[in-house]
Amino acid sequence: MWKYVKRYLSYAVLAAAFMVGEVLMELLQPELMSRIADDGVLGVHTGGVGDMSLIWALGLKMTSLVLFGGLCGSLNNAFVHMTGQNVGNDIRKDAFRRLMTFSFP
Repeated sequence: MWKYVKRYLSYAVLAAAFMVGEVLMELLQPELMSRIADDGVLGVHTGGVGDMSLIWALGLKMTSLVLFGGLCGSLNNAFVHMTGQNVGNDIRKDAFRRLMTFSFP
């Protein structure tokens, strides 16, 4: 199997890297949301006074992280499919080539 995968290893590595990027973006979201709730809305660290500018700033940051995570997810899917399709195509070609060497009787 390695003989088929090694030709497309760069695609597979890129797919894994983009998957890591997508997961990291998703792991950052709860921390930002808790900061919005604690500091922006409830004002836990500011004596009970909310901060609308913090809510906007963190909201825009979350939006940009979601967009970047979506881009990483899309690129991950593209590279995974390119790797899978190419490996499957090579396996089918080799299987057909092998079958054509058999005798007809």
